[in-house]
Formats: sequence, C-alpha cells, structure tokens
Amino acid sequence: MENVDSNRTSNPNFILIMADDIGIGDLGCYGNKTLRTPNIDKLAKGGVTFTQHIAASPLCTPSRAAFLTGRYPIRSGMAALSQIGVFLFSASSGGLPSEEITFAKLVKQKGYSTALIGKWHLGMNCDTSDDFCHHPLKHGFDYFYGLIVTNLRDCKPGQGSVFATGIQTFITMPIQIISLTLITLEVLHFIGLLRVSQRALGYVILLSTSFLGILLFFFYNFRYLNCFLMRNHQIVQQPLSYQNLTHRLTEEAVQFIGRNTDTPFLLFMSYLQAHTALYASKYFKGKSKHGLYGDAVEEMDWSVDVHRQYQLTAWREEMSWLIYNSSSVSFGSSFLLLNALLSAVTHHSTLQLYS
Repeated sequence: MENVDSNRTSNPNFILIMADDIGIGDLGCYGNKTLRTPNIDKLAKGGVTFTQHIAASPLCTPSRAAFLTGRYPIRSGMAALSQIGVFLFSASSGGLPSEEITFAKLVKQKGYSTALIGKWHLGMNCDTSDDFCHHPLKHGFDYFYGLIVTNLRDCKPGQGSVFATGIQTFITMPIQIISLTLITLEVLHFIGLLRVSQRALGYVILLSTSFLGILLFFFYNFRYLNCFLMRNHQIVQQPLSYQNLTHRLTEEAVQFIGRNTDTPFLLFMSYLQAHTALYASKYFKGKSKHGLYGDAVEEMDWSVDVHRQYQLTAWREEMSWLIYNSSSVSFGSSFLLLNALLSAVTHHSTLQLYS
C-alpha cells in the first residue's frame, strides 16, 4: 500500500471479468452447492449482486458486441440472419465496425491504459490478411493477448467437432451432385447424345476433385488455420495449446496491471472457460464433482482470486471496480455497465460490482 502514488489521478481502475457460457446457477453465490467458487462468492458477498439481468443474445459474437458498445447487436450489424450467428473463421471479413464507440474508447479518452486478455470473437480483418480493421486495438484497447476467434472443440484434439454436421452437408452433397453429373455426362457421351472429348471430361473431373480436396483440407486442418494465440498483431502460438492456458492468461493480466500502477487502467479479462473445448490445468483436472466442466469453472474461480489479491496489495481498493459477468447467459447487462463506467470516470464514484 505504501507504493501507491498519492498524487495519482482519482479515476478508478476497472477489471471487467467475463466468463464464457457459465450460467447463473453454476456459482455458489447464486445457490449452487456442488461447484466450488469461493472467490467469486467472496466478491458477491462484499459487493453487489444482480438478479434481474438478461444477455443481449444467447450467442457469443452479438452478446459481446452489445457488451462493448451498450447497444443492441443488430445496430452494429452483429446480429446475423443466418443459423450460425457467430464468426467461426479467422479469415472472415466481417467484424465490429471501427466507428462503433466501445467503453474502451471512452475511458481511453480520459487517459486510461486499456487491455483485453482472452477471447475477442468480433472479427480481425476486412480486405487483406493484415489490415486488422476489426482488431481489438482498433476498438480502444492498447494491448491484446488472446484468441481472435473463439474456443471451439475443433481446436482441441479429442473434443469432437462443431463442423461434423457441416462436413456431412457441404461435403456429402457436393460429392453426390458431382458424381451424378459426371455419370450423366459419361452416359450421354456413350450413347452419342452428347459430344464431349475425353480431355474435357478429364478437366471436369480434375476441377471437381480439386474443389472437394480444398474443402476437405480446410475442414481437417481447421485447428492449424483458426486456433491461434495473438499478442497485439503478432501470432505467438499456432496451433493453440491448452496447457496451462488459464495460468498464462492470468499472468498476462497481472503483468498489465503491474505496468500501470501509476496510471488508471481498464482490464477486460475475457476468459475462454467454460466454453467448449473444455480444459483445465493439471492442478484442477479431476478435482471437481462435475467432470471437466466443473474443473474449468473452479480454475477460472482461482484466476478471479488472483485479480482480487492483486487489487488488495498493489493499488487502493477504494479506487477500483471489479466486475464479474458472463457472456451469452442470463446475467450481465452491457447497458448498465456502460452507464456505470461513464458515471465512475466522470464523477469519480467508486463501487465494487458483481453481475
């Protein structure tokens, strides 16, 4: 406590913690008796709990767009009309428009240092592979370490695939159509109703098999093409390794806080847990009563405590907001959060929240 600069601006620090697909009923502070979340429960006991919130969307991409902007996702173009509704590929040209106003941009205008650690899932590029028009650094964040897309089962060997149905639809059907077309052409050529040279048929077969080969290559190499870890604009791990991943994300967050002891900061800690693919480090694996899902939740709870302890030892608690939220499930209001952030920065109010 002695190291805190008393002349530092009175603007509060913010740590915004977002879990992924962890429901309100999975936490002890909301009545769960079998999953151990003592650190999140401690936050709830010492702060404010919200019970009447809804997510802007049950899907990752639109929910996070609303969280960052305080607007319905359809207004930023992040509410898709398709059945999928989220970004699945790093090469997708869509994303959160750069003209959108995020809470990171607002606090940055007030002199804050900002960082996003973890999952982004709101796009990366527009026209080229390195224009980064939708990247977190374009939306008010000074530092980024994490996943541009999302954590999918395809990223972790042995966890199955979200594309299994898609492969059957987009591979099986083209194979049937192409095969039927080739057989028809060959029959018509054989009976003399269609004059096609053998070379032309060969070209058709070559193009067809090349098309199918590209599709198969993409689907079966998804992990290497889409599952990677970035630091700012640089890929630092490809494919993504889940070994001690939560520990690595936590350490990045702690280092960011340590670099800003004399500067007001906003840290958006966007966990991958407990979205599939499920994972937990060796220190938590097999320790819960709910399998790998429970292990993931309890490991995330440990990480939350690291932020809490750093809050108590490195900077003044009365100058900090620590807010817990969860993406795509029934608690957390981006509209309330945006208004609260603006109020705190403008009027120097202080509060510890849990949502």
